Amino acid sequence: MLGYISIFIGMAIVMILMMRNWSPLIVGIVAAAVVIVLNGLPYSETMSNTYFVKFCDMFQALFPAIFSGSLLAQVFNRSGAVITIADKMANAMFREGSSQTQKYISAILALIAVSGIVCYCGMNSLVTLIATYPIALRIMERADIPKRFVMGILTCGVYTFAMTGPGSAEIVNILAMQILGTPSYSGFYGGIVAIIVEIFVTTSLLTLMIKNDVKRGAKFEYGSKDLLPIEDKPRPGFMKAFAPLLLLLLLFNFFALDIFTATMISWIVSVILFYPYLGGMSELKESVSIGGKMAFIPTGSVASIVGFTAVVQTLPEFQSMIDGIFNLNVPVGFILILSVCLIAAITGSSSSSIRIAVPLVMERCQEAGLSLAYIHRVSCFASSIIDELPWSSAVIINMDIADLKLKDGYPPIFVSSCVATLCGTAVCAIFMQLFPYLP
Repeated sequence: MLGYISIFIGMAIVMILMMRNWSPLIVGIVAAAVVIVLNGLPYSETMSNTYFVKFCDMFQALFPAIFSGSLLAQVFNRSGAVITIADKMANAMFREGSSQTQKYISAILALIAVSGIVCYCGMNSLVTLIATYPIALRIMERADIPKRFVMGILTCGVYTFAMTGPGSAEIVNILAMQILGTPSYSGFYGGIVAIIVEIFVTTSLLTLMIKNDVKRGAKFEYGSKDLLPIEDKPRPGFMKAFAPLLLLLLLFNFFALDIFTATMISWIVSVILFYPYLGGMSELKESVSIGGKMAFIPTGSVASIVGFTAVVQTLPEFQSMIDGIFNLNVPVGFILILSVCLIAAITGSSSSSIRIAVPLVMERCQEAGLSLAYIHRVSCFASSIIDELPWSSAVIINMDIADLKLKDGYPPIFVSSCVATLCGTAVCAIFMQLFPYLP
């Protein structure tokens, strides 16, 4: 019984400290220490042989992709290439003279497309948010959408289908590939249908929420910390700006290069193409330095929480909880989703849930007749259902970027990251059950 209690106490510590803006690096260590002490485990041995072993495994798995993605994002952001891509797509979708509802829908879809496509190509989620945030504010100003919806809209593009869809160069899809030995496009048709559902649900619900807010007198207003992009700065043209991202997709999906190599090649190409729009060698050196620093913090944060969950996994009570899930009299597809969600809730990380949950359940799922393609795609979508609860590091960072209070900014995020992803995951699972022979 004490083992079960310690698990929930450890989870409570993670939730409470994360909501109080503690660093995930120390949160994982504190929660692991509490579980170790309550269960009478040898502290030094458990921390050295369990916590930090899994910490290093996760760091090794995540850092190459996040580091190379951060370098690429720095060049795109500093050269203005992100703005070029965003403006091109937004202008194509956003039409003047439309009804106010049409403006809301066009703005939402434009921002989802901009952030989603950039992130789908392998750009780090956090830096994509930072890069597209000023563009989001400019488009929302044109549509008069209250600012509190900004992170809910961008979340749909960055933290949902861009991470979990077929062919994505994001870490969630990559981890599933590494664990299952499947290609990046596994579950292609089910994944495409799920993406459409997620975008539809997010757009529909956020449009209703925006209209209700506007009826109560809300309107768009810039925050005191918001900075607008420099309008008169020279920027690369659209084709030049999009070329490195297209190259990344081709190298990763068609030439089967690993994500680190593909991204680094794309970064080198972007430096060559965008160098005239950068502030010389000094700014390039600064972008490399900042890109490296930005990669260490999120990688270490996720690894720390994974270390905590690794300690929890050593307890027989944890395996009993997993066994209890598998003994439920429900379809095995639901068991897969529930297992991934359980780890995502504990860690607040979609990548951690794939890294931890999929190896635990894949053998039993295969024995029950689920294909590797099914396990790959459904687990990816399931990992994004409850990885962004209010205490998760992503939500806390999002609120800080936008300078929003949790009570104002989180409800739109909940729609995008929980409600829409639940619908998308359910549709993906049902579709792949009905059409098991489709790739």
